[in-house]
Amino acid sequence: MLIDSYPHRGTPLTAEDVERIAAAITATHAATTRTVYASAWRRWERWCTHRGIAPLGEEGPGAGRRGADPVAVCAYLAETAADGLSAATVDLACSAIGYHHRCRDLTDPTATVAVRQVRRGLHRILGTAPRRPAHPVGPEEIGQLLAAIDRDSPVGARDAAVILLGFAGALRRSELANLTLADLEPKPGGLLLRLRRSKTDPDARGQVVGIAPGRHRDTDPITALDAWLAHRGPGQGPVFTSFRNGAPPLQPISGNVVTSVVKRYAEAAGLTGRITAHSLRAGHATTAAMAGVGIDRIAAQARHRRIDILIDRYIRPAQALHATSSRHLGCDRFAFVTRTMWSLCETSMLAGVLH
Repeated sequence: MLIDSYPHRGTPLTAEDVERIAAAITATHAATTRTVYASAWRRWERWCTHRGIAPLGEEGPGAGRRGADPVAVCAYLAETAADGLSAATVDLACSAIGYHHRCRDLTDPTATVAVRQVRRGLHRILGTAPRRPAHPVGPEEIGQLLAAIDRDSPVGARDAAVILLGFAGALRRSELANLTLADLEPKPGGLLLRLRRSKTDPDARGQVVGIAPGRHRDTDPITALDAWLAHRGPGQGPVFTSFRNGAPPLQPISGNVVTSVVKRYAEAAGLTGRITAHSLRAGHATTAAMAGVGIDRIAAQARHRRIDILIDRYIRPAQALHATSSRHLGCDRFAFVTRTMWSLCETSMLAGVLH
């Protein structure tokens, strides 16, 4: 536990003190962030063990609290890149190493000039664009996903509601998993979702997402949600529950379950491309952009803090095929000549009439 390694100058702490402090420290990052940090830190520890290097720097008399050697971090990052991993993985390694050092009041080696320069150079070598972004699913593909679901079964009713609500609300998988019945507020014109915490709201101030009724009953997210809640039954707690022995025990699903739901039906429907839970959110943004919805409205619905990322990742790729001028390059030569000659004839006849 990080609090155990923090230098608290001999201050006597009760077990309850330690538990409360640890809970507060844990809450500074989302569960998914803690998971990826832990995984990245374990990779760094394994690399250090293989090289005979202390992950947190040398300890003992005279060593001080300097942390890991920045040169070792540089070597690790360079090897990570050489292994074919992405710039995002390099960044994650730096974040995890720096986090564990700061939590122990050690000097952060990733903040040194050497590490920053290596990191910047690797960005230029590797590039920073996502290598395999999630494929954004559109209305037609949503229909194919739904066609692969037995919506009369409890599991199928839940999965259909997950897919339709995720697409309609541009929701993250964690937001779907964390929804409770208390977060649902039916309105005459649709449904309001109150997100108590999300990636762009780490302080849990709360965000509201509107869900409009669908034009068709089969793809209406509100109808699908009502159908699932009829299977779920009464009782406060999570909206989307896991299944045990065929019955929902009112235990929440995880974000990984949302991903597996989308992947399972995508495979059953024969859809190609990298389809994940994020495909629902990306699909909302791209579909709305193609329909002419303003970027400000899309950003508000998706709760994007960075408009530039929204445009680069979702809007421009969606509009590129629609707006490409290459559609006008393959003009049939005979048709072009015919149109030109007909135009000249029309001009000559018009000239004769005028004279």
